[in-house]
Amino acid sequence: MRHVFRSAWLLTIMAAATMTVAAAQQPTFNTNKQVTLVMKNGDRHSGTLVYHNDANFNLIENGQEKAYPVEQMALVDFGSGDPTASEINQLPASRDPAELQRHMLVLSDGTALKGKLYTIKENALTFDTENGQRRDFELSNIKRMYVSAPGARELWASKTNESTGVAATTGSAGSISVEGSRGWTDTGITVRRGQRVSFNTTGQVAFRSGGDATGPDGNFNEDRTGTPVPAAGVGALIGRVGNGAPFPIGANKQGIAMPAAGRLFLGINDANTGDNSGNYSVVIATVGR
Repeated sequence: MRHVFRSAWLLTIMAAATMTVAAAQQPTFNTNKQVTLVMKNGDRHSGTLVYHNDANFNLIENGQEKAYPVEQMALVDFGSGDPTASEINQLPASRDPAELQRHMLVLSDGTALKGKLYTIKENALTFDTENGQRRDFELSNIKRMYVSAPGARELWASKTNESTGVAATTGSAGSISVEGSRGWTDTGITVRRGQRVSFNTTGQVAFRSGGDATGPDGNFNEDRTGTPVPAAGVGALIGRVGNGAPFPIGANKQGIAMPAAGRLFLGINDANTGDNSGNYSVVIATVGR
């Protein structure tokens, strides 16, 4: 019986030692560096950066430490403000970048380096560059670290040059003219996720050469295969935020909750807008957060 108790005691000591070693391999670094975490939904959180080598970035805010999941983050701003258009356009265009292009560092001199975060130390960040080098960068020499290229591109869609067929066009005073033959029209309005936006739409669009005109609800009797929003009628008014999924608008004048943060675009629900004619005149109003 003594032998059994002694074995159990030894196992307990060994388990505790193993946990101690594991904890020692996962250090915590309080960087004493003030940063702003910009989330994919547009929210911003500022505080002192703490890193636990896990799937979160932690901030000390008002004396309390709080964890923010990396997967919800667009970038970490080290005190330099919003990015420039040239910076955004250097991000990988793919929505699923290669392993060593997942993140991008921007240094104080404007140099942009693609790669992947390895760890964050007390005063430095260790980064695996896309050419296979592991390098340390002083936190004081970093402007921003992009955590999600797709998330950042969506937030600052108005600064990118990737949207072909997009133009900012105004119609009558206070309205946006959405041409039937144009792919997407930039409203010039940046929205926040969950913000309610109303649309007052007039006009008609013919969704094929010589075809009958329809109003903003579109025509539900036509084949909707291949349209951006199959649930909406062909020729209907639709919207999208950044490069996100299109959503129906139609003649609805009630507030619509925005699905994401970023630039608001309006378009026509048609698989091929090139042979369309006519336009919608849309008055947009934000009606809340």
